[in-house]
Amino acid sequence: MERISQILLAMTLWQACNNVPPFPEPGVSHRHAMQRKASVTNLEYDLTFHIPETVTELIKAEETIRFAHNGNDDLFLDFKADEKNLVEIHLNGTPLSEGIVSEHILLPKAYLKEQNIVEIQFIAGNSSLNRNDEFIYTLLVPDRARTVFPVMDQPDLKAKWTLALDIPADWEAVANGPVLASEQKNDRKVMHYKQTKLLPSYLFAFAAGRFKTLSDRSNTMTMYYRENDSTKVARNASEIFGLHQKALDWLEKYTGIRYPFQKFDFALIPTFQYGGMEHPGAIFYRERSLMLDGSASVNQKLRRASLIAHETAHMWFGDLVTMTWFDDVWLKEVFANFMAAKMVNPSFPDVDHDLRFLLAHYPSAYAVDRTDGSHPIQQSLKNLQDAGSLYGAIIYKKAPIVMRNLETMLGPDSLRAGLQKYLRDYSYANATWDDLIKILADYTDNDLHQWNRDWIRSSGMPQIRIQHDEEELLFEVVNHNHQWPQQIQSLIGSERVDFLLLEKHRLPTHGNPVFTNSNGKTYGYLNYDKRDLERVKETIDHRDGVGRGASWLLLWENFLRHKFDAAFMYASLLDGLQTERDPLILEYLGNKLNTVFWIFLDASQRIQHHQSTEVLLYSGMIQTEDPSLQRIYYDAYISIAQSVDAVGNLHKIWSDQLEEFSLPLSENDRIQLASQIALRDPDRAQQILEVQLQVIKNPDNRQRLEFLLPALSPEKQIRDEFFNGLLRNENRSQEPWVGEALRLLHHPLRTESSIDYILPSLEIIEEIKATGDIFFPSDWLAATLSGHQSKEAEQVVHKFLEVHPNLSSDLRNKILQTADMLFRRHQDGAY
Repeated sequence: MERISQILLAMTLWQACNNVPPFPEPGVSHRHAMQRKASVTNLEYDLTFHIPETVTELIKAEETIRFAHNGNDDLFLDFKADEKNLVEIHLNGTPLSEGIVSEHILLPKAYLKEQNIVEIQFIAGNSSLNRNDEFIYTLLVPDRARTVFPVMDQPDLKAKWTLALDIPADWEAVANGPVLASEQKNDRKVMHYKQTKLLPSYLFAFAAGRFKTLSDRSNTMTMYYRENDSTKVARNASEIFGLHQKALDWLEKYTGIRYPFQKFDFALIPTFQYGGMEHPGAIFYRERSLMLDGSASVNQKLRRASLIAHETAHMWFGDLVTMTWFDDVWLKEVFANFMAAKMVNPSFPDVDHDLRFLLAHYPSAYAVDRTDGSHPIQQSLKNLQDAGSLYGAIIYKKAPIVMRNLETMLGPDSLRAGLQKYLRDYSYANATWDDLIKILADYTDNDLHQWNRDWIRSSGMPQIRIQHDEEELLFEVVNHNHQWPQQIQSLIGSERVDFLLLEKHRLPTHGNPVFTNSNGKTYGYLNYDKRDLERVKETIDHRDGVGRGASWLLLWENFLRHKFDAAFMYASLLDGLQTERDPLILEYLGNKLNTVFWIFLDASQRIQHHQSTEVLLYSGMIQTEDPSLQRIYYDAYISIAQSVDAVGNLHKIWSDQLEEFSLPLSENDRIQLASQIALRDPDRAQQILEVQLQVIKNPDNRQRLEFLLPALSPEKQIRDEFFNGLLRNENRSQEPWVGEALRLLHHPLRTESSIDYILPSLEIIEEIKATGDIFFPSDWLAATLSGHQSKEAEQVVHKFLEVHPNLSSDLRNKILQTADMLFRRHQDGAY
């Protein structure tokens, strides 16, 4: 430590004389990344990890880094670890003793040459290795590679990677590159992997453990998995392989570029934090996202197909061509989602895919864009350690809508031609949004500058006031300083009329009935008067699928802006649940019914409505023959059930004593059902959960329920102790389980006691961001706040924001986003 202090003092004096920082700031600053990019080329890593079978043992590792250097300054590696993790380091044969300072390792310019070799022995950092008793996997996006090993951790320093894994002999392993050789000695084996093509550090990946493997018929792709139900695996495997192959075939045809990496494998991991992660040669998925139950609805199958298509699209958009800096992370995500929406169409010929796009993107995008925490699609980023805050519904859901808007302006063929050129020009390299927009500008006469300014670089959604008399409609964008150019379609009588809205537009109607946004493509808040909203409600059943979906979104957005009260919205949703037969719309209605019931109705209104609601949902669950619709009614029923009779029915379903119930329930379904019963029947909660625990066959599911048991306890003291434990980082390693547990703690039936958890949860949000993966801060906040409706809860959140004026803008925005329903519940208005 004394040696490091002396170095820091000397470097600080040098900084004062030269106005240059001695060490980069913690994280990976944009300035540091640009300086390093300017001087480093031909980067290669050789890594070896010795992974013990026991999760408490340290992982020893070796690394060799080769690169060319053409600069005259010192160079730095990134390594966010304890000083003791760096065992030994040599630069071109010279030992270095400065250690880790400010999350960096100094490579002094005195020892740098044109061609360089850095040799390192170290202890791998655990924070992004996701170690489990039976498996381990990396998850290094956006800047987590530096928490595991020394690295130049930035997306525009692509490298070739060689890996060796020393693992227990009975383990399997998968990595980016193909297996080169495997050596076994006694109870250990070493897996050697071929050098990869150029990849950024955040895409370097491996998983190892007690996985089973299965290859497709042509032996071109291998699936690594842990599911022990062989029937379930057999039921899903063919479809999983088939969906991947269809996605690969479609993308090769669309892009004109063959699959650009050496192999195509994927691993299904029970505790994986996201739906999927696009590592070339080793895509990782959350196992439940792909291994569906026999009773899976068409919506669940669509979500699986979309997820597979999304991750496969990343092989071209994000992996082959990577953003230069993470301020353009949306660029890889928008094309993955946009292409996925196109790809799933042929696999589901009976699905209305325009409706699917509408309901898969618009509600989630609106949920953020209507809030005070909204942000532009393209955001600034000064330090890579803050890149996780860029992720969310704006880049995953709004951006594909905006890209479809752009495709309408350019035409599908022109957009495709522009994207093909973009992929060819920047293959195995990096590009910015500006690079792409310059290419696309050659394919259109439209003003992409104004479009780019309003849709990509501005926050919020268009607010479009619609007024009409007997002869015309007046459309007016009321947001100041924005045009929000977009095509809008209105149905006038039986004629569909399209027009480009730029600030204001008059549309003759000649006294005919009008339905605006008949194709469901308009993005924004359509501000109707109450009379027109009632007309929309009355005519919903006369529309096609997209028209009905667009109508429900219109009603919901106007409800949230106090155009009518919760009782009217609830009654409207109940009417829709009785008549709607499209599973996509029905699922949307069920979700909104649940939100209105628990958040916007008061206790007396819930008592007034719950029995009639239960009867309607029970009838749909029992009498509907279509399994997809039956599943939707079942999910809505168990979420709202409150009466003695309804809770009794839940008991009967769980114990297989309700003869008229025909929906097959999986092990995961039964765990969820037992949890819901425990919340509603505290006297029998322990007995039910103990029985459920005993009958679980999947060991990963058993561990999950064991983790959740304290959150389900009827004893407040046990729940309090469990929650307080979650405030310590070591108890949050399984983030999906933590989110599930928090939702149980904050279930609407328990908010009187869990309100005390809100402030402590907010107070550690900066720690959650620093220690959790990219989606964890949002999930932590949503799980904490989404069950609450009380004025007291709203005041806790507002008070926290008031007394923390220096909270980072990204975290403040996430709180404003996740608290939006709670805030709207208490705004002056109709509720």
